[in-house]
Amino acid sequence: MRAWHRHLALLASGAALCLAAVTPASGAEPGWVVGPVSPAAFTGQNEGNFVRLINNALPESCGRVSIAGSLASTQDPSTAVGTVATSTFHSPDRPCTTLLGNSHRTTKPGGKLKVERYDAATGITTGRLDNYVEETLLGAMRWTTAGHVPWTYENGTGHLRLEASGNDLTIVASQNGGALLPVGAPVTLKGTLLLSIQGTNTPPTLTPQP
Repeated sequence: MRAWHRHLALLASGAALCLAAVTPASGAEPGWVVGPVSPAAFTGQNEGNFVRLINNALPESCGRVSIAGSLASTQDPSTAVGTVATSTFHSPDRPCTTLLGNSHRTTKPGGKLKVERYDAATGITTGRLDNYVEETLLGAMRWTTAGHVPWTYENGTGHLRLEASGNDLTIVASQNGGALLPVGAPVTLKGTLLLSIQGTNTPPTLTPQP
């Protein structure tokens, strides 16, 4: 009888292990909360220069960068929490500069801010800016860059740090760029924005749904 009980116990243990193996892992965030109010319009201004390196050969620096868009809480963790309506990388008094002269950058609206992780210990949220497309004009050269930009966000300060490397961004169209700007060439980007709820000095927060 005891042997039979041990046999049943082993079967039950094996069944539990099999069930655990096929049960999806828990811990996925149920969604994201935008605070202190949602939906909300936001704006951002650069802190320090935004820099790019185009095809590992052409450095660029922009000293006046601004961004604006909207944020909203979501119940689906895969849904974007924000949309970028405008991004400006120049001003009459502070243009973007390169070794070949001043460049003019125009971004297409519709970039999506997607959250991927939240670290409760540091208050830092990480994610990526999807659907990123921009066109650059430099003299007779014109090229389009597209892809996504990874970011980290400090909920306590409002600092949004963007950094694209590798093949996060690439040139997808090029005119008069020759060997300097071929299609497929990588474009790196790095810079920090200070975000706030439009019309206030209050930074938005991006945290998991409770």
